[in-house]
Amino acid sequence: MEALMILAGGLLLVLGWFWLVIAAIRLSVGRMLVALFLAPLTLFLRGRGYPTWPRLLLLLGIVSLVVGTLELQRQQPERLDLLLSGHWSAAAPATSDLQGTIMGQPFVPERIVWRGEDLVFEEGPPERLRRVLTIRFAGARSLLQEPVVQRLPGDEGEWPELVLQWYSGALAAPGLRKVVDDYSLSLDFGEPVQGRVEGRIHLHLPTIYSTWLTGRIELASVPPWLLEREQAEQLAQEQAAAHAAAAVAREEGRQPGEEKEWQELSLLALIDEPALFSGSAVRLTTWSGRVHLGTFRELSAEQRLILAQARGADQVELHFHPLDIRMIESRATP
Repeated sequence: MEALMILAGGLLLVLGWFWLVIAAIRLSVGRMLVALFLAPLTLFLRGRGYPTWPRLLLLLGIVSLVVGTLELQRQQPERLDLLLSGHWSAAAPATSDLQGTIMGQPFVPERIVWRGEDLVFEEGPPERLRRVLTIRFAGARSLLQEPVVQRLPGDEGEWPELVLQWYSGALAAPGLRKVVDDYSLSLDFGEPVQGRVEGRIHLHLPTIYSTWLTGRIELASVPPWLLEREQAEQLAQEQAAAHAAAAVAREEGRQPGEEKEWQELSLLALIDEPALFSGSAVRLTTWSGRVHLGTFRELSAEQRLILAQARGADQVELHFHPLDIRMIESRATP
């Protein structure tokens, strides 16, 4: 509706202007030049010989343009931003399934970058950003050493800081909000492949913020902390795999070198009867492609799978949400 009003207003304005110029040819040169270059000014000139109907058409066109623009500003501010910035066509749709909202406005990030210690999601051209979501890990660097960054309302410890930026329209001041806790976040990065990193994010803020973001993410470059974490995890997994294989071999009376093939387990069966699989050596694969070897312990109170891994003289427990698990396997029984 707003677009039709703007188009109709522009058409009426052009027709009225053209009609006024044609009608002003019989007037003096000065009045004709006013009609040619300052046609809206003739609306305030009475008794100068300008005909009424062209000026009325001109007035209707101006009113339609103004009303249509105000409605577009109120209903779809991002489209008005595109028009005012000279981008007449809508932005290309995102190639990933990443989408969400920021303060109730649709949010489809076009760029995902890691800057320093911040994960930044941007929508809009670089010179005129429409919406930005920044996850700051400066005060929560220890979370980056975990396989999956997970925060739930009520969790103790470090929390990444969220910064929301959005524009309500070309005529309104940009909005800015900072959120430090009490949101839900699940952030999982896969292994780097040819200098690129893929992962998934699930972010939900309290209802008052009307903000969420979920889907697949991709970084064009590998953050330094991820390279360090991958090296440490690779070493730990090699040690855990050797330890788990040796433990299973001892229990079954086999030599450590006599390996059995992996057999896929039913995730639903494991969740329904976790006691049947407690203590089993398992191999767990997440949707991001990361593989974890260890011993299945139990289900936590939040229905998360607990996988134990030996790291030197210590033992760590990894918690996995069932929705993040692509496949889980155990050694085939003879």
